[in-house]
Amino acid sequence: MIGDAWFDRCSSLPAGLARNPAAPTDVLLRLVDLWPEQVCEGLRLRRELPPPVRDAMLHHPSPRVRGALATHPQVDPLARTQLLADPVWRVRLRAFGRPGQASLPDDVLVRLLAELDRPPSDVPFSREELIGELFDAMGYDPRLLRLAAAHPRSGVRRFAAGSLYRLDERSRQALLEDEVPEVRATASASVAHRQQVMEPADLPDQHSHGFWYVLQRPLSRALIDQVLATGDAAALRVMATNPSVPPDVVETLLRHPDPSVRQGVTGRVDLSSDQLVRLATDSAVEVRTAVSTHPGLTEPQRASIDIDVTTTPGDGHFGSADVRCRGIPYPDGGAPEVTDALRWARSVNPLLRRRAARNAELPADLVTVLADDPDLGVRVLLAQHHPAAPPALLLRSFLEYHCCGRDRLSELPQFPTDGLARFAGDPDPAVRRLVALDPDADPELVDRLGTDPDVTVRQAMAGSPRLPAPRIVALLNDPELAEAAAANPALPVDQMRQILDRMT
Repeated sequence: MIGDAWFDRCSSLPAGLARNPAAPTDVLLRLVDLWPEQVCEGLRLRRELPPPVRDAMLHHPSPRVRGALATHPQVDPLARTQLLADPVWRVRLRAFGRPGQASLPDDVLVRLLAELDRPPSDVPFSREELIGELFDAMGYDPRLLRLAAAHPRSGVRRFAAGSLYRLDERSRQALLEDEVPEVRATASASVAHRQQVMEPADLPDQHSHGFWYVLQRPLSRALIDQVLATGDAAALRVMATNPSVPPDVVETLLRHPDPSVRQGVTGRVDLSSDQLVRLATDSAVEVRTAVSTHPGLTEPQRASIDIDVTTTPGDGHFGSADVRCRGIPYPDGGAPEVTDALRWARSVNPLLRRRAARNAELPADLVTVLADDPDLGVRVLLAQHHPAAPPALLLRSFLEYHCCGRDRLSELPQFPTDGLARFAGDPDPAVRRLVALDPDADPELVDRLGTDPDVTVRQAMAGSPRLPAPRIVALLNDPELAEAAAANPALPVDQMRQILDRMT
C-alpha cells in the first residue's frame, strides 16, 4: 500500500482513552482537539465512532486525523467522497477503500478514475500507479473494472484493457473494438501476450519473479526441452503444472527421481486414470498427499491413499507450535464456491474438508459436522471463517492451535467468555490472557495476574473491566501499563475527564 508507513502507532494516555469503548463523546472530542497526533491511531481502531467525532475528524486540520477517518469501517460514502478531494494526497489515497467499508457510488468512482487519469501535480505517482492503487484497494472489484472499461476517458479504458482477462466477455470485446487506436492496441496486446509462446531466450538466467512467470506461460517445445536438460528440480516442478506441456513430457516428469517434481505433476487436471493411480501409490508421502485432492479421484480412491497433511504447503502449520507463519495464505485465503464446499465437506480427505471449512455459507448441519472433525485444521478453519461456528469450537481451537491467526479467534463476537478464569494458571501466556475476558473473574485474581511475568498478560489485565477501579487509576502511572489502563472500559468517566484536565 502506497504510503502505509505514514501512520505510526502511539503509546500514551490519550491513545488509550481514544480506544476506550466507554469514552463518551465529549472526551473523544477533547482528545481530537487537544492530542490529534497521539489519538489518531486509537480512533481508527475503535469499533464505534460517534457521529460528532466522525464529523470533527472529517474537518480536522490534521491530515493524519482525516486519514484515520478515511480508513475507518464506519466512514460513510459521503464523507469518503469529501476525503477523496482532500488537499493532502496521502488522505486521498486512504479514502480509496478498505475491506468492510461501504461502497462508493458509481458516479463517484467514474469521477475519481477521471481525476487519476491526469494526476494532480502534488502526487508523486504516475497515473498507472494511482489507478493501480485504486484497483488494489478495491480488490479488483468487477464493478470498478466494468466502469473503467466503459469510462469516457480513453486513458482509463486503456488501463482496463491492460487487465483484459479480468473482465467479462462483453467488456473485453468492447475494448478490442474501441474507437481509440491506443485502447484497441492495448487490448490486442493483452490477447497477444496471453497467447505468446515462450522461447528459450525469454527465460531469465536466474530464478526470479520473471523466471517463474515465464514458466507459467505457454511454452515452446524448445524451451521445455531446455528446462528438462538443466535438471533444475524447482523449475521442473513449476513447469509440471503448465497445461502447454505435452503428454510425453508429463510422463517424463511423473517418473522424475525428485519427489518435488512428481508433486508438481499432481496439480494437472488432465491426468489419466493410470497416472492418478501411480501418483496415489508413489513412494513419497508428499506426492501421495498432493494427489489425494485431485478432482479425478473417487472418494473410495481417496480413502485408500496413505497421506500426511503436514507435507502440504500452506497447511497453516496445524499442530505445530514452534513455527512462524511465512507466506501462508491463511486465514484470509480465498473461499471455495459453495457448490464445491458442499461436496468437499463430507469428503474422506481432510485437505478437502479444510477447503470446505473456509466457506462462510455452509449450512448449519455441515457446521455441526465439521465442528467435531478429527482434523485440527478443519476445526480451526471453520472457527476462523464461519459466523455460526459454535463458541465451544472457538475456545477449543484457541487452546489447541498455536500458529497463524490464533489471536483472532478470541476477538470474534461468538468467542465464549464465561468461565475463562479457570485458565489463570495455564503455562501459555496467551491462554492466561483469556482471564481478562471473563465477565465474572474474581477481581483479586485479575489484580494478581497484573504482576504476571509476561508483559502481555499484565497489559491484558490492566484492560480488564473486572479490575477494581482504584487499581485501574493506579496503573495510569505505570508507563508499561498506562495505555492499557486508559483503554479499560471500567475506568470511571470522571477519571477520564480528570486525566484530560491534568494534561491540559
